[in-house]
Amino acid sequence: MIIHQLKSALLYDSNIYLIFGSDKTALVDTGTGFAAEPYIKEIKQTLGGKKLDIVFVTHCHYDHVGGLGRIIKEFHPDKIYAGRLDAECLRQGDSESTLGTKFGGKIEPMDVLDFNESDSVDLGECLLRCIETPGHTSGSISIIDEISGALFSGDTVFIDGVGNTSHPTGSSRMLVNSLEKLHRLNITGLYPGHGPTIKKNGAMYIERGLTLARCLHENSEV
Repeated sequence: MIIHQLKSALLYDSNIYLIFGSDKTALVDTGTGFAAEPYIKEIKQTLGGKKLDIVFVTHCHYDHVGGLGRIIKEFHPDKIYAGRLDAECLRQGDSESTLGTKFGGKIEPMDVLDFNESDSVDLGECLLRCIETPGHTSGSISIIDEISGALFSGDTVFIDGVGNTSHPTGSSRMLVNSLEKLHRLNITGLYPGHGPTIKKNGAMYIERGLTLARCLHENSEV
C-alpha cells in the first residue's frame, strides 16, 4: 500500500489521503471544497491516469465532506462510503448536521453507502476495514489496513490530542469507548484527520489519546 497525503490548501481543511493498492485506489476525506482546484490537480497528477475507485468519509463534518461534490464530478468514483449514522445526512444534503451552514457552505444530496463495523474493501494487497468510533460524531469511523496496521482515524484521535465532543451527536463517553477499542488493535502508522502523521508507533499515540479522553470525560461530569 502507498499512502499519499495531499498538500493542504486551507488551514481548516481536513487531511486528505490518496491510497494505492495493487488493484484499486481510494481517497480518504475531501476537505471543505473551498479550495478544490489544487487538490483536484494533485489527485490527477498522483493518479497518473489511474481511476479513483473509492472515496471514504470518516465523518460528516463539512471540513471533511464539503469537497465531495467536486470529487464526484471530476473523478466519478464507483463507491462512496461513510459510517452508517453519518451517511444519512449526506444522502439528505443536510447542511445543518454537517456544519455546512457554520462553515458558510452547503451540502447537496449525495449517493453515499453505509460502511458498517467490520465491513472491508480490498484494494489489492491492502484490506481496509471499518471500525465504528463514535464520539466526535455518532457516525464517526476509523479505517484500518489489516495488512500494514495503518489507521486513518478521522477526528477521533490525533498525534497531539483527541476529537472535540461538543458538536451535535458528540459524546465524551463514546469517545473513550472508541479509543479503548482502538487501543486493543496493533496499530502502526497513524493518519488522522488533522495535523501531523506518523508511520510507526501509532499505538503509543492511541494510548496517549485514551488517557486524555478519559480525563476530559471525567472533568465533563464534575
